[in-house]
Amino acid sequence: MSHAQAAQTPPVQKTTPRRVQSTHPMNSSRLLLDLLALARDSNSSDGWDSVIRRPAMRSLMLALQYREPSIVQHSRRVAGLAVGVAQQLGWDADKLHVLEAASLLHDVGKIGIPDLILYKPGPLSTDETELMSLLYSIAGDVLQACQADKDLIRIVLQSPYHFNGASHDFNVIGTQMHQGARILAVCDAYDSLVTPQAFREDHTHGQAIEILQRGAGTRYDGNVISALKRWFETNGVPDPESADGTKDYELQPQEVLEAGSLCHVFSYLYLLESLYDGFYVANINQQVLIWSHGLESLTGIPWQYALEHRDSNRMIQYRDRLGGPVSALERPAVSTCESGRMQTNELQLRTGSEEWLPVEVQTLPLIDAAGTLHGYAEIFRDTSGTRQKGHYKDLKLMASRDALTHVANRGELRKQLERQMRDYRDREYKVPFSVIFLDIDHFKKCNDTYGHAAGDEVLISVARLLQHETYSGEMVARYGGEEFVIVCPETGLRDVFAKAERLRAAVQAAQVVKGDEFRVTSSFGVTVVEPEDEVETLLNRADKALYMSKQQGRNRVNRLTSTELRDNDPELVTPPAVAPNQFIFETTLRACVAADMIVYKVKAFVDDSAARLGEVRKDKVELRLGTKSLVPFWGTAPEKQPVLITLQFGDERSATLRGASKLIEINVTIVPQGWCKDPDIFQARARGVVKDLREYLAAEQDSLR
Repeated sequence: MSHAQAAQTPPVQKTTPRRVQSTHPMNSSRLLLDLLALARDSNSSDGWDSVIRRPAMRSLMLALQYREPSIVQHSRRVAGLAVGVAQQLGWDADKLHVLEAASLLHDVGKIGIPDLILYKPGPLSTDETELMSLLYSIAGDVLQACQADKDLIRIVLQSPYHFNGASHDFNVIGTQMHQGARILAVCDAYDSLVTPQAFREDHTHGQAIEILQRGAGTRYDGNVISALKRWFETNGVPDPESADGTKDYELQPQEVLEAGSLCHVFSYLYLLESLYDGFYVANINQQVLIWSHGLESLTGIPWQYALEHRDSNRMIQYRDRLGGPVSALERPAVSTCESGRMQTNELQLRTGSEEWLPVEVQTLPLIDAAGTLHGYAEIFRDTSGTRQKGHYKDLKLMASRDALTHVANRGELRKQLERQMRDYRDREYKVPFSVIFLDIDHFKKCNDTYGHAAGDEVLISVARLLQHETYSGEMVARYGGEEFVIVCPETGLRDVFAKAERLRAAVQAAQVVKGDEFRVTSSFGVTVVEPEDEVETLLNRADKALYMSKQQGRNRVNRLTSTELRDNDPELVTPPAVAPNQFIFETTLRACVAADMIVYKVKAFVDDSAARLGEVRKDKVELRLGTKSLVPFWGTAPEKQPVLITLQFGDERSATLRGASKLIEINVTIVPQGWCKDPDIFQARARGVVKDLREYLAAEQDSLR
């Protein structure tokens, strides 16, 4: 559901606070009212109150101290590091207040996690891991209830995000993350590494910095790590035993009661977040006070918009369970506020993908001990059976990431390019975006010489380097084999060429594997989106620019526009003229198996190599091996070098071959599919295919023509 559509829903009549006829207030109502009470007014007039009210800050820190003093000590150390790093990066005093508060409260979600999970000395189970993953969502709920500064909430919510976007569906990438979140992530990780944990020993300062640097460009922002190192050079490395500089605070009896009550609130929030798919809390005038992360996912409405919109009834769209309309006065919140009683309804909810999802909606009135209605909460459970919490999220992440390099995969690349293309077309003022296509030079030689393990290390190292060197929200994706694509939003052709040249130099200068056995270089092609482009034509043009770099000797960058492609280099749009017989590979195999077993041998080859069957006759089989890419040229990986294989079977006859009494002769013909420009590459590909066929058919090669 778009925000514009949400605003078109008819408003409902607003209500003033009033007493209602109701039974004793439910425990759920009491706990949510205790949470909302954190936003009570403060008499302080200093800068802190503009970030988060002092009573709320005090209550949360007391609850943390009550829950576990070491969490408070860790948070204070992290806050000191974060402020120091931010000063290195030139932050002003007001922003430093926000970052300091976010650092002190970033672990507030741990208040509701059981000791058995929080201090477990061994690995967490799947269910335990899922519960732990909720702590930042819980922190966001609590900070919304406290009416904290929006930047403070953003910093806390984004602090677990990976810099390369891989942890959160690539929706927030690189510098799209709040810089405070990037600072907090690094400082939190550093202090955690140098502090002993229940599940591991502590690391030294040098080991911690090395671990952070290994994550630069993927999990962490390399610029922030550099700023942290500069801060250490100026201020020295703090002593882990006395870095906090404060003693444990001993809570007074009244503070213990207050903190214990707040711990119950956190436990209830974990119940809501783990059992249900989303919820929100609103006051008596339908102004949203808490908008959960789960509801963000269901509706597509960000929490910032929900809090600013101030009218929940104009954001959430319902239909009845049969798809009929639900009037404004029939909405669950209205009837609950009128009756003062909780109710459950089966409805359809408009989702962020413009679909109608069947949900169960529980509507809870927030009534205090005096019988006064203060607002309501709506709690949603998806009844479609299509979403499984945790498992669903893991599947989404697996579907969007490359298993080896952990950058975006080809499917995610297409999705992001389509999104960029829609944004480009929808904007009245056309903001261009660009694409960098790169290929690691002589990668096959690396694999053949040093082994596939070394080849994998090269791919992982190059992917990490590319992420480390891209700072402006670009997305790095593995296109296949040793090819990568970088999507560069709001970047013109001149700027993307300069970026590609910088990346080329960085790859050339880097030692991507241990030792000095070899150095890696890469060839680059760049292009910028044009009004008539589709995703395929954009990638096609970038790939052809890459091919130009290969033709010119590799380790260079070429740029290409559609005009240059059409007018200035006709060789790029027509296959080069070569002698036909250079692209036909023929040989004869003699298989020492009975004729009726050949079928099973061929089937095994088809299944294991993901080949596709073409024409099938008793004496002939056609197979297609490899897949064509978006462009007609052959790639450098075997799976991007498609070939047509024809197997012509002769008659079974007597012979003496390895002691066999019967053999069958198989004539093999292989031709390339698409445009292969180098006959040597084709011949090498064909020989590899025949080698595989010989192994499956238990055959010997008889002749080569």
